[in-house]
Amino acid sequence: MSSLIDALSILMIPSAGETNSAAYWLGKGNELCNSGQLEDAIKAYELALGLDGSLIDAWNNKGTVLANLGRFDEAQRCFDEVLKLDPKHIQALSNKGMVLAQQKKYPEALSHFDAAIAIDAYFAGAWYNKALVMQCLGREKEAMAAMKTADALEGKIVGCRRR
Repeated sequence: MSSLIDALSILMIPSAGETNSAAYWLGKGNELCNSGQLEDAIKAYELALGLDGSLIDAWNNKGTVLANLGRFDEAQRCFDEVLKLDPKHIQALSNKGMVLAQQKKYPEALSHFDAAIAIDAYFAGAWYNKALVMQCLGREKEAMAAMKTADALEGKIVGCRRR
C-alpha cells in the first residue's frame, strides 16, 4: 500500500514547466479556494495573472474570493478587469452587482444584474440577486416578480446552464 501512495505522490508533483503555466496556477487557486485556503488562493490567482493578465477566470475567481473576505474595493477592481476583457461576461456583471449591493450601492448593483439578465435571461442567479436589491430599495412587488422568475428558472434549468 505504501508503494502506491509513494507512486501517487510522485505523480502529483508538478514539473517545472507546469508551474510556469497560468492554467496550472488557476487550477491551484481553485483547489485552494475549494479547500478554504482563501489567502493562498489569491496568491495562486495572482501568479496565474502574472503569467497571463488576460485570464478572465483568474480575475473573476480572485474577485470572488476577495468579495468573500469582505475586500470589496479589490474585488470590484478584479471584476472591472474581467469586464474590460469581456464586457458581456455575465458572471462578472453579477459578481460586481453583488459587491455593489454589499456596499449598499443598490441602484448601481441593479444595473449590473439587469445587464446580466439582458445577456442571458435564463441566469437565475441574476434574477435572485435583482430580487434582493429590489427589496432593499423598497420595491416589493418588483422584488416578488423577480424572485418568482428566479424560482421558475432554478427549477427548469439543468446541466451547464445552471448557475
